[in-house]
Amino acid sequence: MAKFVIAGSANCPYFARAELLADNLQIKLPDFEVHKIVKEQDEWAGWLSQTCRENSWTHSSSPLIWRELLNRGGRGVLIGGSNEFQEYAAGYYDITSSMLSSDMTTVASENMATHQSVLEEAEYVKSLSKPLRVCFTDSSNPVVYHMLQELASGGVVGEDVELSYHLLVKEEELDKTRGICLEVVDMAHPLLRDIQVTTETVKAMEGVDLVIVSDDLSQSENESWETWIKRCALVYSNYGSVIKQFASPDCKVVVSGRGALNLGAYLIEREADNLGKRNVVISSRLPENRAKSTIARRIHVNSSGVVNVIVWGNRGGKTHVDLRNSSVHGCEGAIWGPPSYSRPVKDMVHDDKWLQIEYLQSLATYGEYIEGTLGHASSVSEAHSVVSTIKDWWNGTSGDGIYSLGVSSSGCYGVPEGLFFSFPVSFSEGGWTVDEGIDISEELQEQLSEIVQELQREVEVASSSIQPVPAAGSDTGGDMVFGGEQE
Repeated sequence: MAKFVIAGSANCPYFARAELLADNLQIKLPDFEVHKIVKEQDEWAGWLSQTCRENSWTHSSSPLIWRELLNRGGRGVLIGGSNEFQEYAAGYYDITSSMLSSDMTTVASENMATHQSVLEEAEYVKSLSKPLRVCFTDSSNPVVYHMLQELASGGVVGEDVELSYHLLVKEEELDKTRGICLEVVDMAHPLLRDIQVTTETVKAMEGVDLVIVSDDLSQSENESWETWIKRCALVYSNYGSVIKQFASPDCKVVVSGRGALNLGAYLIEREADNLGKRNVVISSRLPENRAKSTIARRIHVNSSGVVNVIVWGNRGGKTHVDLRNSSVHGCEGAIWGPPSYSRPVKDMVHDDKWLQIEYLQSLATYGEYIEGTLGHASSVSEAHSVVSTIKDWWNGTSGDGIYSLGVSSSGCYGVPEGLFFSFPVSFSEGGWTVDEGIDISEELQEQLSEIVQELQREVEVASSSIQPVPAAGSDTGGDMVFGGEQE
């Protein structure tokens, strides 16, 4: 079997001559096979350069013709252009082309019209399926790297929902992010429509349905608290302004990453006041999962069996882990029951001193311990915590489980209305509801009040420093698109 590849610009007359000669050879020779690659005129030069570079070939015009080595492997053998292919066919198969120059031009025009028709049909088919457009901020962040794959694997926002990724990056991170995109495209997820990379906030958020704020705005070693709050406020308020003007009217926002997250959600919701208050949330799943896994290691169960752990408070500051309503499934003991059977965490741990002192101390240093062990910040668990939050928000959860989520307060539990706070919630399809039936002890209420004061102080400092920010910010730089023919 002889397989030849003929690639060329759609309007090239020499490509037309080589194409018809190859068709003739395929008709007359049973073991002759042709594969054609047609490119538009404006994309031909870039495609040709990349193909030649990958195969160590030298060629500068249309068409490009080579023979694939089907039986021996390795790179294909470059034949050359139209004239070289004519000589090859005459020498090996004694078949030549008698096409006149006028015929070449006519066929080239027909090729161009056919190619354009095929492209238009493909665009029409695409238009019938509207992808979910997702914007990731600070997209060179390793956490985003893992989210890109997990979100595209399906089942998060729907088994058949296509995704279009909009990646916002800093100018100096463009090359790194391009490599990330190529790797994601290489995984060939059927639900991933395309990936766009840009340094401009407006382009990244234009028309998007979901914004995942994933910036690392950690407080630096010599940075004062007020300076840090002001720096975070400028970033988040700018995002909110752009979301209001350019995102989908029903856009949902998940605030994650590192920084003053509750303040960030508050400022985004305040600036993007066209969104519903229920459209902006903070992912509290990471501290919740860490609280569960610490209990699970203590009593030797799977961490997924620890349920109803509540994280109250400020994801960018003070929080309180509440185990009073938590229980454990799948535990070993004298009493066994069905999968739904559980026992209170306090009964399973059976060590009040550990729960009240050592447990809370270990949670306070858990992040630092992981980073010290890994040698870098955690990323896989952070990415999964955000994606699982999105999955529960979109699809709901089964049963009567309680989860932690940062949302705008309606005034419950003594938290002022409009302040973002991590509460116990339940998820239903497309929504969430704060569980307002949790008993609050006097001691816990005092702790929640302290956290409220911390958040109010953040808002006060941020509000005094924010100046009107143009929607486009000071963004400059280029764009890249990955996926489909563009790749």
